[in-house]
Amino acid sequence: MELEAIGAPAHTRTLVVSLAQLAPDRALASGAIVDVRKRGLVPMASDLQTAGVIHDMRVRAEIALSPARVAAISVEQAHVAFEPSLATGGESCRDPGPRIAALVDTPLDGDSARRLGAALGGPLGCSHVLTLAQLLLSTAQTGLALEQQRHSHAARPVGQRIFHRSLSIDGVLGRDGLQLALQQADVHFVPLVPRADTDPLERLAGRLEIRAMAEIDPDAMVLRSLRAAERESGRDAFYGAWRDRSAPLADLAGRSALAGMAAGLFARLGENAADRPLLDALRNLAPTLIQCVPAVMERWQSRPGAPRPGMMAGGGMADSCYMWRTGGALHKRMVGELAAIRAVERSD
Repeated sequence: MELEAIGAPAHTRTLVVSLAQLAPDRALASGAIVDVRKRGLVPMASDLQTAGVIHDMRVRAEIALSPARVAAISVEQAHVAFEPSLATGGESCRDPGPRIAALVDTPLDGDSARRLGAALGGPLGCSHVLTLAQLLLSTAQTGLALEQQRHSHAARPVGQRIFHRSLSIDGVLGRDGLQLALQQADVHFVPLVPRADTDPLERLAGRLEIRAMAEIDPDAMVLRSLRAAERESGRDAFYGAWRDRSAPLADLAGRSALAGMAAGLFARLGENAADRPLLDALRNLAPTLIQCVPAVMERWQSRPGAPRPGMMAGGGMADSCYMWRTGGALHKRMVGELAAIRAVERSD
């Protein structure tokens, strides 16, 4: 399945998770999320948010094995949307970071997503750290399950990679729609004592690739179509055959591409463990779509009679995260600006 997106590059979100042997009874899961905005100038609080790197965040978790649970976890946010300032009342996107410690001792199981949401979601959390942590723990589950299935009795050298996942979603704004082109690659590594003459392909235990294309109405934020395919490969068949996975997703067309998207995907892919990689990938479409909104704003603002972008034009949804919680400094400013705009409209 090849992806052909035609239009103006708007945004790229990349998530990477790597699982390595930390000790005989522990693994280290390291994850990163990077958002690169490719167009747009967004008035936000008392500043202008330019194109470039918008988010750059890391999560590291030590996973105790047998049974798998989070033994330690930490977050690092090198680049955030809001640094402490007068406009934010001294608040920053980093403030909710310590809440991730609530995940210590939590097991890696089917209830991990709910516990993550309770710790990092909603008006006291950070949606980007939540997105990364969700993928990190789910990737760790997938990698450890494959390790048990394929190499349960093999010793792996300390420090060696077990599993690696890379996920990139490119937002492309066309003449009449927004396309999200998704590519995910999972690579499982053979436990092998390295030699100077090791053939790189000896390290390949298996690879799973996923590609998907979502077509979205950027005005209504409605999903027009969603196609997906996946292929497995290994040393003997380095490029396997693509399997079309679009059928269970077809009836999502016509629904919101934001609200309820995760629930719809869980309903269609959540029952079968073999569908977890595809579910993990597609769950990131809606969060990436939100990051593409600044490019869509230009589309809205260029129409005849459209108002000038306000100081809070890049405002988030109320209670979507700590910075936009009801009663917070940014939310108060946004409410005040909306009230002023409505007052002017009434006077006209």
